Amino acid sequence: MALIETHVFSKVLGMEMTVNVALPQEKRPYSGDGKVKVLWLLHGGSGDESAWLRMSNAERYAMEYGVALVVPGGLHSCFTDMAHGGRFFTYLTEELPRVLRHMFPRLSEAREDNMISGFSNGGYGCLKAGLARPDLYGAIGAFSAGDKTDVAFVNNGSRKALDRIILFGDGDMRGTDNDLQHLGREALKKGAPLPKVYHACGSLDPWLDLNELVREFFVGLEGNPYDYEYHEAEGYGHTWEFWEMELVRFLNHLGLEKNGHLYIGI
Repeated sequence: MALIETHVFSKVLGMEMTVNVALPQEKRPYSGDGKVKVLWLLHGGSGDESAWLRMSNAERYAMEYGVALVVPGGLHSCFTDMAHGGRFFTYLTEELPRVLRHMFPRLSEAREDNMISGFSNGGYGCLKAGLARPDLYGAIGAFSAGDKTDVAFVNNGSRKALDRIILFGDGDMRGTDNDLQHLGREALKKGAPLPKVYHACGSLDPWLDLNELVREFFVGLEGNPYDYEYHEAEGYGHTWEFWEMELVRFLNHLGLEKNGHLYIGI
């Protein structure tokens, strides 16, 4: 793999942003110039654009399955357009793909070749991106991912309350663009192709109840239009061990085959 740490200026956010890109390399001599599938990986609330690369073997899995990685930073945004802050959803779904595809022409633009995945806050972010923009992604892999709309909000001046107001405002989130169920239903109404959804949570995760509410929504949709699959991993919590394991399960769930021909050393 070729691993490139890229610093780009975002007009949407008004600042420099870092994004890591890993591109497959074929065996020497290099002869391929075809488009490659892209896995967008979103970090959690306490992480950044380096988290997946430092804490897991995501780059090795990308090499084995022959996909490119795009690992952007989203600060504490949950990759949403914040009520009082940056437009990180617009950056992720509109500006960044355009910039990166210009810089790295091998990244496929086809929706069926683009997958988005993440854990915790990034799990919410990847579900929001995939449900709000089903034209961009063929599959979603959400790990430890609850819906922020289901989190009880009390405006009591606490740090938790302040963070919620900065992200989503102080109003009811039901029926808004931050409500995953609302986004899922709206996408269904449009009748366009929908992304497949793979969702997983550990049985010991402290936010398992929020994940179960997301599961209930998808399971309750007639005909399983999102080809939804849920996996609850017994004995796992909110940990990198779990997220790394589920990343591999997600890639296998998509039917991606390992590429034994990739150049991995001399």
